[in-house]
Parts: sequence; structure tokens; C-alpha cells
Amino acid sequence: MNTRPGGDAPDDNVDRVDSAVGVDADVDVEGVGVDGVDAVAAALAAKYAAAVAGVASAEAEVMAVLAEAQAVGLERVAEIPRSAGREAELPLRALAAELGACARQPDRSVQRRMNDAHTLVTRFAASFEALAAGVVSVGHVRAIVEHGVKLTDPKIRASFEVEALERAASTTPGRLGPQLARLVEQVQPTTFAERHKTAREGRGVWVQDVADGMTELLLRGPAVPVHGIHDMITHIARDVLNTAHAAQDTDAAQAADAGAAEAADAGADEESDAECEAPVDSRTLDQVRADVLMEMVLTHRIDTETGEGLGDGHGELASIRATVNVTVPALALAGVTDDPAELVGRAPIDLDTARILAASVPGWERVLADPITGGVLAVDRYTRSADLTRHLRVRDPHCRFPGCRMPTHRCDVDHGQDFALGGATDHRNLCALCRRHHTLKGETPWRVKHHPGGVIEWISPGGLHYIDTPPPVTIGFVPDLEDAPF
Repeated sequence: MNTRPGGDAPDDNVDRVDSAVGVDADVDVEGVGVDGVDAVAAALAAKYAAAVAGVASAEAEVMAVLAEAQAVGLERVAEIPRSAGREAELPLRALAAELGACARQPDRSVQRRMNDAHTLVTRFAASFEALAAGVVSVGHVRAIVEHGVKLTDPKIRASFEVEALERAASTTPGRLGPQLARLVEQVQPTTFAERHKTAREGRGVWVQDVADGMTELLLRGPAVPVHGIHDMITHIARDVLNTAHAAQDTDAAQAADAGAAEAADAGADEESDAECEAPVDSRTLDQVRADVLMEMVLTHRIDTETGEGLGDGHGELASIRATVNVTVPALALAGVTDDPAELVGRAPIDLDTARILAASVPGWERVLADPITGGVLAVDRYTRSADLTRHLRVRDPHCRFPGCRMPTHRCDVDHGQDFALGGATDHRNLCALCRRHHTLKGETPWRVKHHPGGVIEWISPGGLHYIDTPPPVTIGFVPDLEDAPF
């Protein structure tokens, strides 16, 4: 997370907090100073940040040992005259078993981590150094390596790593991943469409048995239909739970109203009453999601002779009605460029998928973005309905609390300055907040300031400042066209 513009760098957070605590001499029993700064919270935040940095440094030490073990194993493999088959792996397997037994860890996991650590140390040295210095976390490094390994050119990969580390210093691992996915697309020597066409050949479904009579069903497919499946079963699962809870609340209210009558019939057959009680749905959302998916798949029938029940050949893209925010460069949609579209906040998607989705939507939104920063300048629509809502949905693809990735369609629209206190209902005073962080802003000393360009400044009870910048909109520009294709 960044500090506010012009303030101290993130590395200076601990020093700044310590000095603030030292200056604030008038602190009450609860740790809140006369100026309203929660010195106790600030001190705890500084201690936590320092501890997290220490964990990162310790993780780097572990990875250095694992990388060294992998290097030794590879040297021993190279000495084997016949380096084919199972024999070539035995030196690595033996070293992994040695390390695992000593540390009381599974040797399979150790061997996998040896390979990952070797990749990090040898191909992403700058990221490893940043981890050792406690500047980034293991989660940040994993995101960098996950996306960076796709780049085979060392010079391009090094440039990518420099930019990735700059972004990692100001965001969480969860938000960093989608940013790096877009960044990789910008520097890849081949187009996304070409790589996606090849990757689609790897789609499939696998079954993996786990313990206690349970089995995992693994699906690999294009991003849009897979996210569409998850979103659809989530909505259904929420409806199932909401309906069950509403029925339980109604039964409880009726039981309370009939309390006197039940007391009079206390001598009635209790076993009979118990049989009439409706069962309570105590399943979690994940459990209901799993039940819904199994029910839908097992009860759906496909006629292989007539083709009835089969999809449209594109994963039923045209039938998706879930709330999915897809950004498509206008020139790419018109066939002028090959820039990929994006499943906002998740992953790039191929243009064929984007065009199928575009053909089924009732209206279009036009987004004007800054060609340098990618920031949203304006959003309009020819029908001119709910322009402001659409502007916010494009600018804020997720909750605007630093690090939160709750999608906008599951968030509230919050006034930075309360409407009742004169706050304007426009994009300069509105942002998307999930219910958790909306409550945090309204019910705790956390404060929010809106800055130009959709930048949100959060001020903690401890007096620390955190900046959340809206992600750039991935729109391509071709300046040499005389007429726009739309």
C-alpha cells in the first residue's frame, strides 16, 4: 500500500509510526491521543508490518537453501551417463527426502518447492532480493514468478520484473496477479489470440480421489464460461440459503406468537411435535455451491443423436446472464487490432469470446480513457440511462479498500462525504465498497478522502495514510485511423 502522494515511502512506515507515537504524550487509557490519533493501533500496525517483513526474510532464507539443494541435485543428475527415465530424478528425490525428513515435511512437497525456489533464485533474482529485504511477501513473489515464467526472453523478463516489483510495493498479492497478467500481454512476442487458441486444446475435466471417501472434480476451460459457472451457482446457492433462512425466521415468529397455546398443551406428545419441526439448513455457502453443481450436472440430459441439450460450441457463452464485467477495446472488437479483451479483475480473454458476449448484450458502454495512464475520463451510453452507475462500475472493478477484490456488483456505492451532510452524488464523491469495508468506514474511526482521478485515500485510526488507485482500463489506441469503426 502506498502512502499519500508526497509522503514517506512505504519502507518508512515503521519509523513514521514510532515517531508519531513518541510525540503524542497525551494519550488516554484507551490509547487515543488528544488529536484523535489511535497511537496503540498505529504502534500495533508498525509491529505487525515489521513482523511480516521478518517472515519474508526468513522465507527467503528457506528458499535459498532449497534452491541450493536443487542446484546440487541437478549437478548430480548431469553426472549420470544415462539421464532418461526415473533414474534421472533419483538424485533430486533423494535430496528432497533428506531435507523433508530432517524438517518433518513431506518429501514430495519439498521437491516441488526446491524446483520453485531454484526458478526464483536463478530467473527472478531481483524478486528474491526484495523478498530477502522484506520489501515484498511470498505471495507477491509467487504472483511475479507465475506470470513472469511465460516470458522466455531474459531481457523482456527482466524489464517485466522491474515493473512488477514497483507495482508489488503498492498493492496486495491478490490485486497484483491481474495487473501482471495484463502487463505480460503487453510484452509478449506472440499475440494472446494465438496463445489462447493453443491453450484451448488443453481444456478437460479430471477426477482426483482424496481422503475419507471424497473426490475432487477439476475443470480446466476458457476463463469466461468457467467464471460464469461459478458466478451462477453462487447466485443459486445464496438464493437457496436466503429462502431457507427466511422460512426458519417465519417459523420462529409463528412459534413465538403461539407461545401461550403451546404452554397450555405442554402435556402433548413431544415426540410428535419433534417430527413436525422443519429441518434447519446449516450448510455453508461452499457446501450449497457443491450440491447445486452436482444436482445441475447429474439431472441435465443430452441427446447425442439429435444434439438437444448441447451448447453453442463456445461453452454456451451466448446464454451467460451472470454479472460479468468484460472490457473490450473498440478497435479490437472491430477487427482492426489484436488487443485482447479482459474479464475485469480476473484474466485476459480471447476476442472471439468477447465478440460472442458482445452480440448478446442489450446495450453498449463507451469508455474514454487517458492514453497514457489508462485512467477513466468519462463513460457514456447512447441510451443515457444510469450513466453515473456505469462510470463507477468501469472505474471501480472491485471494492476500493486497499487490497479488497470483492467485485463491484456485490458492493455498495458509498458517498465519501455523507449525502446528508452535503456530499455530492457524482463520481468525485462516490466509490464502490463491499459491505465489510462500508461498515468499517461508517462505524469506526477509519476515514476516506477522494482525490482527482478516482484516487481514494484511507486514513486509519492510527493516523496512517493508504492510497488506493483505480486500475487502468485496458483499451488499445491506433492514432493513424481517419474514421472510427463505430
